[in-house]
Amino acid sequence: MNALYRHTISFLGSLADFVFPPFCSHCHQRAPEGLTGGICPGCWSSVKKWEGGQCQRCGNQVAGKKSLCELCLIPGWGCSEVKTIGPFEAPLSDVIHMLKYSDAISVSRKLGAIMAERIVSDQKYNKADLVLAVPLHSARERERGYNQAQLLAEQLGRALGVASPKGLVARCRHTKSQTTMNKEQRHRNVEGIFAVQNPDRIKDKTVILVDDVLTTGATIGSCGQSLLAAGAREVLALTAAAAPL
Repeated sequence: MNALYRHTISFLGSLADFVFPPFCSHCHQRAPEGLTGGICPGCWSSVKKWEGGQCQRCGNQVAGKKSLCELCLIPGWGCSEVKTIGPFEAPLSDVIHMLKYSDAISVSRKLGAIMAERIVSDQKYNKADLVLAVPLHSARERERGYNQAQLLAEQLGRALGVASPKGLVARCRHTKSQTTMNKEQRHRNVEGIFAVQNPDRIKDKTVILVDDVLTTGATIGSCGQSLLAAGAREVLALTAAAAPL
């Protein structure tokens, strides 16, 4: 989906909102003042956000500057740190479902802005060299029309003033849906599925790796391992939300 098409869709959506005031996708109330990223301002203000000192997967307190608690640590993970906006629960989960399944591309602007706010005080993230998205398989991206993680990566890259190129990492094979898989099955399902297309572009670089939801961490971790194997200095994970294990 090219930029002109996205801008056209966005304009037509704004025009429709002006003529027919939309309804919030979370509280289902009419929003004459308009929506930002699919839900009304009141519902955005109710999004639960995790702060420093909380485990980025479960929300429990952690010691020092760790991003995951002892129960949530992922052995051999390809990402040295992870940050999320908050837990995968409404209204944040409603917004992510819109982004992923309802062609609500405008949602990425709001989510990307909040993800940028989430890392604004972290020097590691702010000094990253690249922002990359966990790629979809080409067949799935054609079916959906876009990669929701790439939309988020582009918004984050603009906010940080960092490049967010597409295509440096590719998914080598189509994997089964992981919705019903347990932790072990998810890790086996994504093992070795990513390949770096241009290692020179990521060699000795610190990379922020973006995805929509952190669950077991299998997919984003596998992608991170591929980047490290190709010469990346460090991979920092950033997701819109974290789902319970």
